[in-house]
Amino acid sequence: MIKKKTKTNKTRVSHKEKHIPEKVFAQRRKQFIEQMLPNSIAFIVSNPERVRSNDTEFPFRQSSDVLYLSNFPEPQSVLILSNVNKKAEFKMIVRPRDRHKEIWTGRRFGSEGAKENFGCSEAYTFDQFAAVIRAALAEAKNVYYKFGCNEELDELFEPEWKKSSCSLHNPEPITHEMRMVKNAEELEMMRRAGAISAEAHCTAMRACRPGMMEYQIQAELEHVFKSRGATGPAYTSIVASGDNAIILHYIENNMPLKNNELLLIDAACEYQGYASDITRTFPVNGKFTEAQLEIYNLVLDAQKAAISIAKPGVTLKQLHDKASHVLRKGLIELGVLSASMTNLEAEEKALKHNSKNGNRATPVVLRDLFMHGTSHWLGLDVHDVGTIGTRSKHAKLRPMEVGMVFTVEPGLYFDPEDKRLPKKYRGIGVRIEDDVVITRKGCEVLTADVPKEPEDIEELMAG
Repeated sequence: MIKKKTKTNKTRVSHKEKHIPEKVFAQRRKQFIEQMLPNSIAFIVSNPERVRSNDTEFPFRQSSDVLYLSNFPEPQSVLILSNVNKKAEFKMIVRPRDRHKEIWTGRRFGSEGAKENFGCSEAYTFDQFAAVIRAALAEAKNVYYKFGCNEELDELFEPEWKKSSCSLHNPEPITHEMRMVKNAEELEMMRRAGAISAEAHCTAMRACRPGMMEYQIQAELEHVFKSRGATGPAYTSIVASGDNAIILHYIENNMPLKNNELLLIDAACEYQGYASDITRTFPVNGKFTEAQLEIYNLVLDAQKAAISIAKPGVTLKQLHDKASHVLRKGLIELGVLSASMTNLEAEEKALKHNSKNGNRATPVVLRDLFMHGTSHWLGLDVHDVGTIGTRSKHAKLRPMEVGMVFTVEPGLYFDPEDKRLPKKYRGIGVRIEDDVVITRKGCEVLTADVPKEPEDIEELMAG
């Protein structure tokens, strides 16, 4: 069953912040430790800070695994999880308190703050990292550490590990499998992220007018993100007007909005570390043309069809195949694909036959117009763990379970330079995307508060 959506988002999201309680993080750490090999110690490292220009940095965003296991927000930090001698322990390495640096770059928790606020039994300062590693490896038989996440920490860890006799293991198979299924507290964060993002899309629809710039619409979206308590965008906002929508990850957002063109917005916020991901496509002037509506309704039908079959046991591949079937059938009816292109096998056969006979005019196939997967996993990362969407054989064939969250985002993109395509469709790009969670009886659309029926969009824009 699909949760019934409201026609339009008429209420604003509450400013009251939501947080995941510390006991949830403690339970996750306990579960992680229980899955380690006996006599093991794990070091889960923070992301590095990145230079933006000269002596300024990009805003720091913590490693998703550190967030998942502790919610600790600072750089130069390490979570230490151990079951050595059958004793479960959680310790941390953090930056020291430094009054001079805190004046310039903000307050720090320090070792005492880490113990008071994040549940560790001991906390060491960053300058002690090598010594802590050395002592820990002397007692353990196995060590869990992922190289490549933080170059500064790799340089400190590697020489100490090489001097030890510990076997090296990757902690990600444990953390990433845990992250695949969201619990009630996580889903509450994702519902809030979806509601804020839905309000932002509705605001953009109301604001949109010919003559505006794409970046002005981006500003409308991101103002709502921040004003409703989100950290900011979960990824770089895509605001693509006209044939810019043919570029799947268009982020320049610097062109004027023109009358009788469509605007594709792929933008959403991050809330308490959790991402949302919404795409809507709508007419700049508030009224779909006939050709735009034909393509839009076809993509919408494909999206609805895929969502309608989402339930426990179904795979992402089945969602993709369902959406692709609807798109193929509709494109044949619109005269875009030939009547023989009823499935992937028929398309591959036609292309092989064309190549073998040296034909110059290559037939149009669905992947010319729909070149990406229908779904990807969603969570602390916008393209979340469990491998990325329908591009991974493992991910697309995995039966879905209650609590798994993913996107459903079919699209059609008509290259304005492709003379094989009907002229009236050239330059049209449409994608419609929602966030979906599997429930016991089917699924729930987490982003249903932003309209996608064409008449609802036109009504909202007219209002």
